[in-house]
Amino acid sequence: MIDVELLERMRAAAHRAALDVVDDAAVAEAVAQDVVARLIGRGIADLVDPVAHAAAEGAAMARPGSSGAAA
Repeated sequence: MIDVELLERMRAAAHRAALDVVDDAAVAEAVAQDVVARLIGRGIADLVDPVAHAAAEGAAMARPGSSGAAA
């Protein structure tokens, strides 16, 4: 069963991290949703700190030229 609170914390962390890179809330939200979807697909249970991992991926995906939602 998926922990909805964990998913929300991951999305929020990815969103904040993306906003540190791009000044566009809509782009940051798209990145955050993409990050969470990708992490679910890869397996959250394998991550030591899923929230920190989501934040790091959110920042990386928001960078110009990345293959993330903001590209």
